[in-house]
This record gives sequence, C-alpha cells and structure tokens, in this order.
Amino acid sequence: MSKGFSLMEMMICVVIIAVLGGMAIPYYQNAVQSARNTEAVLWWSQVKRGGSIKSMTAEKAARWEKNANERMKHFRLEVVCREKTNPPEGETCWEANLHLTDPAQRIRYFLSTQQNFMQLVCVPLNSAGKNFCQAQAGNENEPDTEIDGKEAYLLRN
Repeated sequence: MSKGFSLMEMMICVVIIAVLGGMAIPYYQNAVQSARNTEAVLWWSQVKRGGSIKSMTAEKAARWEKNANERMKHFRLEVVCREKTNPPEGETCWEANLHLTDPAQRIRYFLSTQQNFMQLVCVPLNSAGKNFCQAQAGNENEPDTEIDGKEAYLLRN
C-alpha cells in the first residue's frame, strides 16, 4: 500500500481549483472596480452639493480638471461643454466625464454627468463594462439614456 496521492488525484485537485478560481476572478474584479468607482462618485456628490456649476467658465472648468486629476487615483476628469437643444432656464452646457486611468482594465466604461451635474451615468465600452454598469445601476434591462451616441445607465444615488 502506497502512502500519498496518485498523479491522477493531484490532477483532479488542480482542475477543481482552476475551475473555482476561474469562476471567482470576475466577481473579484467587479468588487475591486466597484470600490474604485466610489472615488468618482464621491467627487461627483461633492460637486453636486457645491452648486457652483451655474457660473462655470472655461477657465473654471480647466481648474476643476487640474485639481481633480491631481487628487483622483483611478479616474481622469474631463469637463466638457455639451450643446443642448432647448435647455431649461439657467442650465449650462458643462458636464463632466470621468475616464478610467488604467488602459489595461478588463472592465471598460466611463462615468458622465447629465442635467448640470445632477445625474451620474455609467457608459459601458465593452461587454464586461456593460455588465458592470448594469450592476451599478441596478438595471438589467435597456439603457436609461445615451451619452455621445453610446448607451448609458443612470446610477441611482
């Protein structure tokens, strides 16, 4: 009688571990990205509460970008002027896009504001990004809106 494991038993264990690891990695990546997403959501909520968007100028937008990009680790801020047809009284064209800084990210998406920074949407750039945006929005159905011709999911905060 031999002591120890046979080669076949060891191979079966390795296969089981590989399958379990393969199933766990996407869940882990989603959890990590969700934690990173908090950085952008916190920035957005501070801006939204600040209420200084109505007096936005190109110079102020450039300062916002510079200050935010010095502070944020996982996102790069881009303040853009989106022309709006028949905007409500007092609404400006300024909105923000928050792009991931890691180009090798498996989950590809960006965050964007709407309605004078009052809403935050997730815009998927690949299928993993779509799954992530749907999960963040709590929306498994159709996209809520469009940003620059791409489907977007409204984050419910």
